[in-house]
Amino acid sequence: MLLDTPHDGLAVGQRAISDLEAHLLGELIRPAHDDYDTARQVYNRAFDRHPALIVRAADAADVIRAVSFAREYALPLAVRSGGHSMAGHGSVDGGLVIDLGSMRGLSIDAARRVAWAQPGLTWGEYATQAQAYGLATSAGDTSSVGLGGLTLGGGIGWMVRKDGLTIDNLLSVELVTADGRLLRASADEHADLFWALRGGGGNFGVATAFQYRMRPAGTIFGGAVVYPATREVLRGWADYAQQAPDELTSIAFVMPAPPAPFIPADQVGKLVAIIGLCAVGDLAAAERTAAPLRQLGTPVADLCGPMPYPAMFALTEEATHPQPHAIRSGYLQSLDDDVLEAVVEHGNQMPFPFGLIQLRALGGAMARVPSDATAFAHRDKSFLAAVIGGAAEPAQYEPQRQWTERLWGVLRPQAQGAYMNFLEDEGAERVREAYSPASYARLVATKRRYDPANLFRQNQNIRPED
Repeated sequence: MLLDTPHDGLAVGQRAISDLEAHLLGELIRPAHDDYDTARQVYNRAFDRHPALIVRAADAADVIRAVSFAREYALPLAVRSGGHSMAGHGSVDGGLVIDLGSMRGLSIDAARRVAWAQPGLTWGEYATQAQAYGLATSAGDTSSVGLGGLTLGGGIGWMVRKDGLTIDNLLSVELVTADGRLLRASADEHADLFWALRGGGGNFGVATAFQYRMRPAGTIFGGAVVYPATREVLRGWADYAQQAPDELTSIAFVMPAPPAPFIPADQVGKLVAIIGLCAVGDLAAAERTAAPLRQLGTPVADLCGPMPYPAMFALTEEATHPQPHAIRSGYLQSLDDDVLEAVVEHGNQMPFPFGLIQLRALGGAMARVPSDATAFAHRDKSFLAAVIGGAAEPAQYEPQRQWTERLWGVLRPQAQGAYMNFLEDEGAERVREAYSPASYARLVATKRRYDPANLFRQNQNIRPED
């Protein structure tokens, strides 16, 4: 069943609330507000929470006021950038939500290849504006994901093998801490905090601005090839993806063929492997690099060609629509034949039409950063597998959740670790699995320093008492 918990009454005087509202440049939304039901929603509609107050922050000063208010009145506090948290952490029952969606500023210094961006921007918006300069920052694969959450969790996307994780291109973070200070964390300022922010999620404060390194992108060779989903096709993809040049990043999506214009009518609903690929650099060389992935069998469709980098987001457009989701995920050092057999077998049992199995090829630049250089620790892993059951309406959710759990039960014995951004609400041990023991201990020490009372706990929580 869906997770629907009514909120408690708010034990804060109306004068205090009115004072907060009067000092905001942005907007305060309460349950009686016309926009309340829209404003309280998050991407994963399996979570239906009812906050008492929502602050639509306009700037860092609004964030400071909201954090200080939540601390003073001991309110549960949630922070939302794009709202894509699979655990629904962008909202909270009976507490205060800081909605950063109105903070969408972006400044690009094309000569220095540096961008300053606010957390309410989506990666689709960032990529589109950066494209005007022929630049990009390695990020996710879905246009509607917000900068804040993806960055703080690591950032695995279409250029991860060439340019590393998003955090590998992060130069600094502006952060509001639990005591209401506005700090700048970088390699030279609050270096301990900067280390923790690169993979430690929202445990240490509210990020109000990011500074990113940008890389040349311009026109890439990308798109997708659609094959019938067989073990042989997936084996061919996995074997090539592991040893391909860094310029090629690819993701295999195993799912029922969608009713799209490029899918023949007689193939709709049949299990397919959609091999999404992004090859950067010289176009002729990029096309040659991608060629083996276009020759894994007889394709149902081939949508590859030169394109601007932001066009890659069209492959995951369906994922921009909020739905109830169940997800389980983990890293794999290899994709053995029994794993691929299980993917195909359970894929054919997937409740139609929503759900997918996602296999990401890692390595490349991501793996060459020392594992202790950032809080993100699983740089040595070859693949990331995610099982995602989605539902168009609440009645479809439970069958999708059960299917997700069944396949994850098969994959779990071979999985290692967890990716912060793909965790649902799975308990403290799964949060620990996102890090090495040494990294987790260092994160706990940083948490004690910057948030000893655990004000920022509506997240994949690193507890100061651990």
